[in-house]
Amino acid sequence: MPKRIFKFTNAQTAFYTGEHFSRLKKIVDIQSAVIITDEHIFLAHQKKFENWNTIVLKPGENFKIQATVDSVIEQLIDMQADRKTILIGVGGGVVTDITGYVASIYLRGISFGFVPTSVLAMVDAAIGGKNGIDVGVYKNMVGSIRQPSFIFYDLAFLNTLPQLEWENGFAEIIKHGC
Repeated sequence: MPKRIFKFTNAQTAFYTGEHFSRLKKIVDIQSAVIITDEHIFLAHQKKFENWNTIVLKPGENFKIQATVDSVIEQLIDMQADRKTILIGVGGGVVTDITGYVASIYLRGISFGFVPTSVLAMVDAAIGGKNGIDVGVYKNMVGSIRQPSFIFYDLAFLNTLPQLEWENGFAEIIKHGC
């Protein structure tokens, strides 16, 4: 499984590229993992989530709020998630933001990783360590800066993207290149 490690000041992140989702079990213990995803991803790829503990969120920026964080934390408590639990955000920017933020505050911090499912999430949201939620009309007003343990790129998720999501992702790539 191709892996590249990037070191940051206080952390390191393993990047797994060109992998199939089924191989995620080789890097995390399925029993101690909890996947966080949204309804769109879950419904489009339901079979991939079989046998995984999964929390399914409402999709969209409107749900990147404290009420969603509270709901996720309550579900983690119900699942008896502990310090050995690893959260895995499978989705776009909203899912990665919520996953990273919850992992930063649940039990004062637990491990997390990402499986980005859009071009934009692959080149921006999943990397950089910024995890935040919106407060009222203010975007990313509350959050944390913490690197994921890993980022796992399964390009098969891109097959279900609508055209606009491709365009958003490539616009971000061009923006970074300028």
